[in-house]
Amino acid sequence: MLRLILACALMLPLPLRAQEDPSPLQRTDLMFQMAQTVQNSEAAQAVQQIALRLAAKEQGLEPLAIARRDLVERIARTRTDPALDDAARRQRLEELDVALRVNDQALAKGFPAYLDIVAPDPLTIAEAQSLLDPDEALIQMHQGKDWLTLWLISGRHVLWHRLPVTHSDAVELVAMYRETMGLTGTLRAAAALDDEPVATQPFNTRLAAILYQWLFAPFQAELAQYPHLMIVADKSWIGMPFATLLTDPAQAGSDPTPDMLRRASWMLRDHAITMLPSAVSLRAARANRPAPLPDSGLPTTTLLAIGDPVFTGTQGTDAVVRAATGTVDVSQLAPLPGTRREVRAIAAAFDQSSAQVLLGADASEKMLQTMDLSDRDVIVFATHGLIAGELQGLAEPALALTPPAMITGSDDGLLTAGEVAGLTLTADWVVLSACNTAAGDGAGAEGLSGLARAFFAAGAQALLVSHWPVRDDAAARLTASAFAEMRAHPDLRKAEAMRRAMLALMDDDSDPSLSHPVAWAPFFVVGNR
Repeated sequence: MLRLILACALMLPLPLRAQEDPSPLQRTDLMFQMAQTVQNSEAAQAVQQIALRLAAKEQGLEPLAIARRDLVERIARTRTDPALDDAARRQRLEELDVALRVNDQALAKGFPAYLDIVAPDPLTIAEAQSLLDPDEALIQMHQGKDWLTLWLISGRHVLWHRLPVTHSDAVELVAMYRETMGLTGTLRAAAALDDEPVATQPFNTRLAAILYQWLFAPFQAELAQYPHLMIVADKSWIGMPFATLLTDPAQAGSDPTPDMLRRASWMLRDHAITMLPSAVSLRAARANRPAPLPDSGLPTTTLLAIGDPVFTGTQGTDAVVRAATGTVDVSQLAPLPGTRREVRAIAAAFDQSSAQVLLGADASEKMLQTMDLSDRDVIVFATHGLIAGELQGLAEPALALTPPAMITGSDDGLLTAGEVAGLTLTADWVVLSACNTAAGDGAGAEGLSGLARAFFAAGAQALLVSHWPVRDDAAARLTASAFAEMRAHPDLRKAEAMRRAMLALMDDDSDPSLSHPVAWAPFFVVGNR
């Protein structure tokens, strides 16, 4: 059905003009709030835990908030633990539920407002408008069983429209779009490059133009007024790289040349895009907005950058197998030499007295276990990111680090999502570079439920994550350029810094493959601006 719809899409009139009649505003507001209520994702709940921890800290109750976070994480892991039978799982969940209720009672006694944070009311349209800057617009997507509804909300506009796209159609549509860029099958970790030219699949400009017309053309006149978009992408839509959609249907054609791609009307040209786990997270993001940097030009923030772990193999993740002992030798993975250049280039944008770089043997799980990460404002991981099931027996997403000579349970070279969630961070930005870090915990999982959710649970305010495996040369240039932009312009939004870095990479005509979205569009910003 979906392919028939797409085949006819350009011959059909555009969807109905987005509604802007003030008389049904109250009903529109109710629909907007209901959409938020039914799509409170795990990532959104993790963001709420951050807000709770920060608020509880002011009341002297941060240890209770951290204990609550850990209980929530243990409950989530217990529900999916394959080592437990049904009876053991029920008993363990009952024990954890009792502990959570005791914790909630203690929080309620010392901090009665905690429920407003962990079980927040949805945003009203009026509140959303009050939280947005004049140059920002919020786009809320709600994917129902039979319809996709989109709202555009800004200080001056409230618009919405609906498309006859079913949930199963949306899954197929996003997968189809990714396939046009050569992203098929299970997503793998970062790709190390040799000296061979990079081959890319011809980009389907027709599909990119159709999708923009369907999703955003009803808002196009209003969108032009907002250079910064904050998008809440429901369900499978989190896998859609919105920056790569084409705003001009006249540019839809087949097999575009690199020069045509460099000049194309990408949505990126007009908008910096920040993804939000939920509309409610806008409330927390504004409450925890970092203070502006001073005018000195150099960030006063502290940096920890981890890159170029010791991998000595030539294998992709599908070829790395567990030993008879059940351990994994992640050293069999292919090295990522570009990540060494990347983290050093990022560190150059910081005062050297506040920047720490861990490379090679130091880029290890053991080293991280000895450090206090709670005082790092920016943390960068430039390494392989692994999704659940990508290595034999890997039950949760993980970052691959330098393995020890003797693998133990607490130090196996894999920083898993569960271990990440147990960290205590206050980082304004965590960069997960050269990884497949936006993926969920397995087939059919909700977006941002894996490593990204874990870093939010640990306390990260914002993340830079990737839609697909990233070329290590492109990753190095994108992330280093973004930090250089923020050094030159301290008040610059994260998403705008990434937008400028992506445009600069795309425009480099020394390598024709860099004009393709696979090279310049892997990363996106999630969370605080």
